[in-house]
Amino acid sequence: MQVSSARSGRAAPLPPDERRLAILKAVLPVVRARGTDVTTRELAEAAQVAEGTLFRVFDDKESLLREAVATALDPAELLAEMTAIDLGLPVEERLAAVIRAGVSRMADLALWMSMFHRKDRDSAPGAAGAHHGPPRGWAERQQATQVLVRAELRRILEPDAERYRCPLDVAIVLLESLLTGTIMQSANRLRQGQAALETDADLVADFFLHGVLHPAEATV
Repeated sequence: MQVSSARSGRAAPLPPDERRLAILKAVLPVVRARGTDVTTRELAEAAQVAEGTLFRVFDDKESLLREAVATALDPAELLAEMTAIDLGLPVEERLAAVIRAGVSRMADLALWMSMFHRKDRDSAPGAAGAHHGPPRGWAERQQATQVLVRAELRRILEPDAERYRCPLDVAIVLLESLLTGTIMQSANRLRQGQAALETDADLVADFFLHGVLHPAEATV
């Protein structure tokens, strides 16, 4: 977590904000593998710092873990995938690409949040180290992300707006609701210790566009 100094030949410390972010990114693989049972020693080894250094940067282990989750759920990757979707593709393919990107992100969200759901459930009320609820600033981050994602959904769906049986804004809300419901099923399974359901993005896209009836039945 240090950079080399050409003048002294010794490693120069990173600025505080960069050091904090570097630690958060470094610990994510071990947190994903070990969950909230990860030890401070394992966290320090992953970040390649002393345990004491962790707690000069973070208040405690719980604070570090929750901020790591917030880092993992940064929307930049999702937005980059959505921005890269070619508007020249048929609407079915554009929607399937959106759904694949959204399901991947929301599956991560379900994984991380179910981890803390179990932790909070197992913590005695008022116990030392018990931090109930999502990471600090979670609601604000989610609201900001939703604005950006909706703007991308509008860009992706708008070329075919005249084909929809409802206004574009309504179509966006319905798509969000379908995605959220699909992911909630996986989140509930994870909370119960079961494997998450596999999501067929093409099927979800087709369902969104054409409904639940079989094509042959829909024409009756």
